[in-house]
Amino acid sequence: MTVSAAMTSVQTLVERLRQEKRPLLSLLWRAARKRLWYRCEKRIYVYDSHRIHSLPDSKTLRRDQVEDLRYYERTASWQLSPEEYRAAARVRLAQGEHLYTFVERDRLLHYAWLQPFHTRGEDAAVGQAFFPPPDSSSLYDHYTHPLARGRGLFYHALCQLLHDVPILAKTKQAYIYVYADNGPSRHVIEKVGFSYVGSLIEDRRLFTARRHAISAGGEFRTALLERKNPSVLST
Repeated sequence: MTVSAAMTSVQTLVERLRQEKRPLLSLLWRAARKRLWYRCEKRIYVYDSHRIHSLPDSKTLRRDQVEDLRYYERTASWQLSPEEYRAAARVRLAQGEHLYTFVERDRLLHYAWLQPFHTRGEDAAVGQAFFPPPDSSSLYDHYTHPLARGRGLFYHALCQLLHDVPILAKTKQAYIYVYADNGPSRHVIEKVGFSYVGSLIEDRRLFTARRHAISAGGEFRTALLERKNPSVLST
């Protein structure tokens, strides 16, 4: 490489760094805010059993077919590995929970769970627990494969699981939880007809965190979870 060519390369590099400086600083600022300055809200919804008959009853998913989990893939960083998920599924089934799966062309496109007896809902992200009233069940751990999104699988799964609540759980109501910033899931949950009952919230400002709950009306029993980091203040 000639001296002229080397100088040109250096100038190009300097110019690129100058151009990328602002986006890089913006990226670092957003990353810092996620850890030091944010609001995390877990919204809680309920569906009364007497209203379930008005929902469409599509038998889209198979129930308790654990062999379908051989097609489970880890497509998001927060998901368990296939081995870990299959092990967790066996424990859940042994505890009386019900697995729902939709497989197409040897790919698990949607899975979900029905917990017949739901007495406590914990969330480590907000550091709180919610205690539903007696005779409650829950719908949880719904996931749609990225290749199948936009096909309405979440909607059909919710309707199908709700129709099974009076049969398998025999409870008065079914609960579901969703983070406030998960707009697409919230939209489907509200479209099905779930009623919002309250939120578990953590507001973090630098090294201080305030954890609290908001009720939409009526009894809303919650509790703070013990935090391992004693330097974080909570109210």
